[in-house]
Amino acid sequence: MKILHTADIHIGYKTHGVIDTKTGLHSRLGDFECCFRYMVDRALEEEVDLVLFCGDAYRDMNPSQTDQRIFARCLKPLLDRNIPVVMIVGNHDHPYTFGKVNSMEIFSLFSDNIHLFRECESRDVMTKSGPVRIIGLPWPMIHDFRTKEEFAALSREEQHEQVHDIYSGFIMAEAERLRKEKTDYPVIVAGHLHVETAVMTEGSERVTLVTRDPVFSLSMLKQPEFDYVALGHIHKYQELGKDLKPPVVYSGSIERISFAEAEQEKGFVMIDIAKKKKLTVRHIPTPSRRMVPIEIDVREEEDPMLFVLSRIGEKALEGAVVKVVIACRADQRNLLEMKEIRKALRSAFVIGGIQLKVEQNSVRSRVPELHRNLSTKEALDMYINHNKQLLPLKESILEAARLLEEEHEDDSTGERSEFSEE
Repeated sequence: MKILHTADIHIGYKTHGVIDTKTGLHSRLGDFECCFRYMVDRALEEEVDLVLFCGDAYRDMNPSQTDQRIFARCLKPLLDRNIPVVMIVGNHDHPYTFGKVNSMEIFSLFSDNIHLFRECESRDVMTKSGPVRIIGLPWPMIHDFRTKEEFAALSREEQHEQVHDIYSGFIMAEAERLRKEKTDYPVIVAGHLHVETAVMTEGSERVTLVTRDPVFSLSMLKQPEFDYVALGHIHKYQELGKDLKPPVVYSGSIERISFAEAEQEKGFVMIDIAKKKKLTVRHIPTPSRRMVPIEIDVREEEDPMLFVLSRIGEKALEGAVVKVVIACRADQRNLLEMKEIRKALRSAFVIGGIQLKVEQNSVRSRVPELHRNLSTKEALDMYINHNKQLLPLKESILEAARLLEEEHEDDSTGERSEFSEE
């Protein structure tokens, strides 16, 4: 049996792109559709038995008609081949108003081969190679639980603990049920969850440092009765706790969303299940748009402009989204010519921003002066260093600020932002 596992397609992001004159659509929509089509073509080529989509179809739960058309026409070849598709509702798919349906609900109305999991439940799905038990764990919507008076009175931490207990209780009950049934066909857990040991970005600290999400323990999912745990929500491909079975895998997203994901290889997962439930897991890259951040420090350079141009010349920029961050002294600021820097970047597909981080020559001795030209990290670092009660939390606060800055970049358009100097 062969199963494709994917998640976090997120159609609808339109940052760092241009309007395609041939289609009239934003180029980033084309990037996401290209990766989606590549994945579906590979599924058909390898004749998969089942597709697991573990949540977050669109950027948010109110996709445009164009976004919906892209998702539907990419999905159609799978349904035309009678390949079952399991869909787990993610946090971006959920409505935030009571009574409204999720953004993937409509697909389950058009085909019996779409199996939508809106709440925790288990279900057997028939494929051409036999049945598969799917244990679905959709994103826990805290506001749904808050309709219960006793839950609403709890603190956020207590609410998260109770949600964890509810999910854990469900998982343990399903594991016990499997022990009694002695199921001889594959058992797959498919969820859209934030697991405690997952890593968000390259080189980042563990996600438990700063998060508003309910965080679930890895041990909850590492039950020997399960053959594979397919996850969505974290955009970086990774397998958690490799030393213990079953494999707990985030497929990662199929396309980059921000520069925080620049170093991640984007793709999807192919699971081969042989006799006696022997699994092999393959990560297959998609043709995702490259994002190239270029950080240049010219503070010790005699000719800062020459140094910047030489550093840019070292990079392969063809077809990439490029962002340049230049650290310089205040007296070097006027030596950096933005027109020439943009000219050097002309082979890039899109210039995602040019940012100057200007080092100030003097600060007040007692209370630091927060200059407009300081970066977010520099200003926040300065503030924390003068507030002793925040020092133990410094790394967590700086990591949170970095993520917020990435979100700001995602929501901005064009080459310039409030962080750019010209």
